[in-house]
Amino acid sequence: MKRKIFILIGILLFPFQVRVVAEIIPFNRAWSFILQDMTDDEYLKLSGDDWRVVNLPHDWSIEGEYKEVGNGTDWQSGFLPAGVGWYKKTFNCPMEWSSKKVRIQFDGIFMNSKVWINGHLLGERPNGYIGFVYDLTPFLKVGKNVIGVKVDHSRPLTGRWYTGSGIYRNVKLLISDMTHIPYSGIWFRCKNVTEAASDYTVDIEVISFESSSLQVVTHLIDGKGVWVDKKTEDVTNGSSCHIEGNISTPQLWSPENPAVYTLICQLVRNGEVLDENRLVVGFRSLKFDAETGFSLNGKNIKIKGVCDHHTAGAVGAAVPEDILYYRLKLLKEMGCNAIRTAHNPFSPDFYTMCDTLGFFVLNEGLDGWDIPKAKNDYGNYFDQWWKTDMTAFIKRDRNHPSVFMWSIGNEVPKPKPEIQKQLVELFHLLDPDRPVTQGGTDPTRGMKTSYDKNFQFLDIIGFNGNGEEVGELERFKELFPEKCAIATEVPHSYQTRGVYRTKTQWRRRDFPAPWEKKNSVRWDEFERRIFPIPDLSQEECFPEEDVNSYYQSSYDNASVRISARHSWQRTSSFPWLMGEFRWGSFDYLGEAEWPQRCGNFGVIDIAAIPKDAYFLYQSLWSDVPMVHILPHWTHPGKEGKNIPVVVYTNCDSVDLCLNDHSLGGQVNDGRQLVWHVPYTPGRIQAIGYKNGKGQVADVQQTSGIPDKIVYSCSKRTLKAGSGDVARIEVSIVDELGTFCPMASNRVVFKVEGPLKLLGVDNGDPIAHMQYQSEFCQCFRGKCVLLVQATDKFGTGRVIIESENLESKKLYLNILK
Repeated sequence: MKRKIFILIGILLFPFQVRVVAEIIPFNRAWSFILQDMTDDEYLKLSGDDWRVVNLPHDWSIEGEYKEVGNGTDWQSGFLPAGVGWYKKTFNCPMEWSSKKVRIQFDGIFMNSKVWINGHLLGERPNGYIGFVYDLTPFLKVGKNVIGVKVDHSRPLTGRWYTGSGIYRNVKLLISDMTHIPYSGIWFRCKNVTEAASDYTVDIEVISFESSSLQVVTHLIDGKGVWVDKKTEDVTNGSSCHIEGNISTPQLWSPENPAVYTLICQLVRNGEVLDENRLVVGFRSLKFDAETGFSLNGKNIKIKGVCDHHTAGAVGAAVPEDILYYRLKLLKEMGCNAIRTAHNPFSPDFYTMCDTLGFFVLNEGLDGWDIPKAKNDYGNYFDQWWKTDMTAFIKRDRNHPSVFMWSIGNEVPKPKPEIQKQLVELFHLLDPDRPVTQGGTDPTRGMKTSYDKNFQFLDIIGFNGNGEEVGELERFKELFPEKCAIATEVPHSYQTRGVYRTKTQWRRRDFPAPWEKKNSVRWDEFERRIFPIPDLSQEECFPEEDVNSYYQSSYDNASVRISARHSWQRTSSFPWLMGEFRWGSFDYLGEAEWPQRCGNFGVIDIAAIPKDAYFLYQSLWSDVPMVHILPHWTHPGKEGKNIPVVVYTNCDSVDLCLNDHSLGGQVNDGRQLVWHVPYTPGRIQAIGYKNGKGQVADVQQTSGIPDKIVYSCSKRTLKAGSGDVARIEVSIVDELGTFCPMASNRVVFKVEGPLKLLGVDNGDPIAHMQYQSEFCQCFRGKCVLLVQATDKFGTGRVIIESENLESKKLYLNILK
């Protein structure tokens, strides 16, 4: 699915025949790695026995051990080790490359990287999120060559979240003629877009030092492989080329119909293709209005967004394509239509998947500016590097139809207007088609901010926590009715999968201390700022959960300032507010107090298992009929005690039954549907009705003791050497197959054949696991195993075992 656009174009038969001399070579396999510092020339001398072989992408920090002290990292950066790592790769240069341009493309190295070829320094980049290309040609020799990469993460307080360490994104070799298109040298723009027709332009940079005649040839191909337009332009030496085109009845891109085209740009000399680039592009029109909000293709639309970090639990920052795709599909099925890249550029693969799956991307290039927010972060390099890095960022991503807005910062401390002005001017110069925003306010100034001073050069005002303050959005609109606005980080709510409390919880650092009296100054200030969330019961139904204060309630009643439901209702009620990006999507490593490894802000846990909040958003954002009951219905010792049963649905009404006895129905009027049910073991069922007909149901069943292992597997066929990954989710059930929501069994995995155990996880925010272990403790009845295909092919086998439970075996086909 995720590669369909590339497979389709790869098998097209073009209506002309040319000889192609350009190619892109994956360069991820069989790098040598060592975690130690050394002099810049020592990597060539150190024997092979001192190195270990790794495949890229690679994050060495995620392989380490959690330590509260001793790793040099902290609550922000995630308690995992950093250090200095070296990579090298030996490869052969064939004779035919001696007349070619040979470049190496790194999509991301965290951070402070230096790259050498055969002892010659190619360059250095401090930014860990920006891709770059180096020219190997002057230093290549026919036969053996050695690439060396130093990654200096010795000063590890580099982020307010876990960043990872190493060459954690893809590497490629770009082979072309000396006459070539530089990296990010193509700019596609669609103009005057309607359902009847659309204009487009393509600007292509050309690097050439020859006198012979050259042509730039562009082909535009739709998603069905139909060639819809071709243009040819002559070019002069070392110049750029501008092409204008028009197509009729374009397939317009939208989240509901993410129609994409492939743009092929070729440099041709006498029928020979010297260089070729292929891009995914799309046709859509964007409109941003201070009164009506955001419109796509002439239709008003609300942004139903999430903020996401670039890491993915057990694999850290080195996220395989299959894992990234699985996560995006989960968000799509939730009804999400937009993602904010918090707070840095993501991998190129991410944007292409968003193009083809149908997500808007609020593309954020920076967290802060010239003042570091974490001691060793990019703020130390901003003045020297911002223009280089942001230029590379914009040029890399401006062709993607999914990218609809840029962000130049997030809660920037002491923001200087002159820096904001310079950044906005650069973004407008390189991409005049998209607006620029900035996430939230300067946190040192509190929530009340001077919008005309702090955001004066922005196209769109972004609201973070200040957007959750009582009356703040209304105040802004009254003062600045002509300004566009979007909630860039709203709301902030907590939840731990499978954990419930019926008394409302607020973030500890904001909540008045226990000894402060009601109606005190601090209480008054707190209550003035928040939107109240009523308790679900007078006495806590689940006092046992208070034993662990790092777990949060999976009812929609644990928050910073507002509940998730109320936040979306407010966003929906303001026509001028373009939508919201909730914090966050998945739980993420870092930014969590010890003993936590991750916070509980996600609606999906760190093992990519949905929480109840996932279904709350599905009820608010999705049109596919659904109903979901919480909590689970296994509460021994609570017989006869009233338990609040909440149902999330997008149906018109819901009927609730316990052991086939009706508990009554409720109309879905936008409020939370709650029944107070005396606990009786058995079966509780919710049925959702649309137009008077039962459409969908959900059931919670009281479980017995753990008896069996069941599992689901994301894919059964993998390709050898491709990096393909299968995700195996394990659940513990009783003898009747009923899920055991409190099971904590220790599960052991045996991985055999051409498979590698990539990682394990269980979603527990305070589990300090070794991710590459062959065992995992279930948390709330579940755990997850990730296995990856090796370079060999055949049948892989995974054996899943737990004491006193019948083991399970599954087989995966690893193809050539």
